[in-house]
Amino acid sequence: MTSRNDQLWELISIHPMPADASGRSFPDQLMDEHLIKRETALTAIKEYRKFIYLCATREARNVPSKAVDLVWHQHMQHSQDYWDGLCAKIGKPLHHAPGGEGMAHLADYKATVAAYRERFGTPPRGIWRRASRLKSLFGILFCGVFLVAGFGMIVDGEVPLPFSVAFTAVPFLAISALLHSITPGGQYELTFEMGNPFADEDAGDCGSGDCGGCGD
Repeated sequence: MTSRNDQLWELISIHPMPADASGRSFPDQLMDEHLIKRETALTAIKEYRKFIYLCATREARNVPSKAVDLVWHQHMQHSQDYWDGLCAKIGKPLHHAPGGEGMAHLADYKATVAAYRERFGTPPRGIWRRASRLKSLFGILFCGVFLVAGFGMIVDGEVPLPFSVAFTAVPFLAISALLHSITPGGQYELTFEMGNPFADEDAGDCGSGDCGGCGD
């Protein structure tokens, strides 16, 4: 595990998250906005602090999970505390830049998760999305049945030769990808499906960068 800058991490970890104008605490704001439990809100804030540490210590673009991204959005609404408080403490302006859904964005997300692992260990489920092994196993079973059926049709001559490659290659490649997704190195994915970002379903579409801007 990569050693942490303990002094910097302490500054980030003890930074008081701001209350709103009515006096609601930051966890309460998240609870009211996203209908989550206090324990979930506190965990999300803790993971947001870790993400901020990664942004402060890595030159590469960092991409948060969807849940962490929502905490980031909430904090940036308190602009004075975010810019004059947190960013001033770490000595680096952390801009919120839109990222999109491309392969480069996915690569940045995976690199962020890898950096997280090196500094903080395994990210928790629900805040940093982890691929569902059960879904992957069902996918493998489905592709396996399709592969066997397709192979049988090829043997019986029911499928023209030009299409036989697709009938075998596509499910084979899908099975390979699904098998990788249930290994320790392939657990984390970036998705943009609708769902509860605090319940292991989504990941963010924004990232840190030198260009200002707020995505999604």
